[in-house]
Amino acid sequence: MKYDLSPLSAKKLNVIEIDTTFTFTDEDALSNSMVCTVNPVNVKGTIKSYGNGFKLDISYESTWQYQCGRCLEPVDYVIKGEIIRSIVKDGNDGDDDYVVVESTVIDLYDVIYNDIVLNLPSQVMCDEECKGLCPNCGKNLNTGACECSVDNVDPRLAKLKNLFTHD
Repeated sequence: MKYDLSPLSAKKLNVIEIDTTFTFTDEDALSNSMVCTVNPVNVKGTIKSYGNGFKLDISYESTWQYQCGRCLEPVDYVIKGEIIRSIVKDGNDGDDDYVVVESTVIDLYDVIYNDIVLNLPSQVMCDEECKGLCPNCGKNLNTGACECSVDNVDPRLAKLKNLFTHD
């Protein structure tokens, strides 16, 4: 997703409209993710000229399918965000408020990719009240109780079970 900034520099245009679909390349870690199904991301926004620089103002949105972190059922999760940055030719690469470009062409791929990766959830659940899976038989406890006995004790902690019993 490359955009030429020279019409803005030459004052031929005041705004470059962005309305595109962002698709991850095969080399990206997200496209090969086993955690979620990655779908294309809709990107809309503008690049405006102001002073000696440019202003990037874009928003993105997509729906990805994750597995619930407790019961492993499929869950649709909306990925959305907004990126507002100044575009400069000189600057500190470590500063998050700026996008540094070396020529009159800006490639938004890394900007959008990094923002999405930084805002991904570590875990998605189907419901706040999700009961998860039975640790013994693996049955989804949201659909009903399992037949496992409740007295199962971790063998490493079995001696503690008798701590408060008096013989």
